[in-house]
Amino acid sequence: MTDTAGRAIGFATAHLLRLSGQKVGAAIMYHRVASPAGDYSRELVPNLAPELFEAQVRHLRASYRPVRASELKHAAAMRRRGQRIPVAITFDDDLACHLEVAAPVLERLGATATFFLTGATLEGPFRFWWEHLQHAVDSGAVETENIHALGEEIRLAERPKRESLVRELAAVSGTGEEDSGLRAADVRRLSERGFEIGFHTRRHEYLPNLDDVALEQAMREGRDELETAIGSRLTSIAYPHGGADARVAAAARAAGFEAGYRTGSQAIDPASDALLLQRIEAPFTTPGRLAATLARRLLGAVRRNVARRGARATTQPPPDR
Repeated sequence: MTDTAGRAIGFATAHLLRLSGQKVGAAIMYHRVASPAGDYSRELVPNLAPELFEAQVRHLRASYRPVRASELKHAAAMRRRGQRIPVAITFDDDLACHLEVAAPVLERLGATATFFLTGATLEGPFRFWWEHLQHAVDSGAVETENIHALGEEIRLAERPKRESLVRELAAVSGTGEEDSGLRAADVRRLSERGFEIGFHTRRHEYLPNLDDVALEQAMREGRDELETAIGSRLTSIAYPHGGADARVAAAARAAGFEAGYRTGSQAIDPASDALLLQRIEAPFTTPGRLAATLARRLLGAVRRNVARRGARATTQPPPDR
């Protein structure tokens, strides 16, 4: 599909949905927005070119209503015919480009967003295992034909094995640049500029693999420090690596979170669990690809709504005569 065709489909779908009374919404997930553009075939978390990001946000701003991630489900539920479909623009990880690149674009276009942070760099530089791995591969210290497959192996490893692998990677990749990440003052600036800060857990572990004690700890560790930095409570969480199930959602709910996001391909609808909402990853190609993908996911949510209403109608007893 061409960029022009994708944009046309996206604009038309957004307009038709606006004329409907459908209670749907969608969340879009970003990571790095920086130059030069990255290469997904050899990078775990490649850069999304700033000009592509700006074009995507322009479409979202023109066709939908950007809201905070914590407000998305409520905004969808309260939407009335004629109002724009709500979308949440979200970011993961503690990256300096959030403040230096993404935030200025969002402000210039009048779009809000939510930044899900770990707090790992509040006091100084820090590298997570995938950053160590990327540096080790780029420097030639580690050879692999498929960095994503190797990354998946590390992600799913039990904690002791993963920590051992990380120590080995750190020994050849270093500790990270001194200006990497977001310090407490940077996080405060994002918050003061009107952006929502959410939680991404301090250790960024794949939560379904944790036992109950470690899972409960993950919901608390590092949260106080982020809340202190912004001066308010964190109410939304994005599960690391997009991984969550009913047990993880229950732990997040018990910890007081009101909205939780995993990675997925579905837009939200009235039946969506507030602690298991799905986010659609922004494509690295064209604005038209995002427009068409978002339109397709929203129409899928509409079909689910219609199917549920039909199922309820067939199971209701006939009225008394």
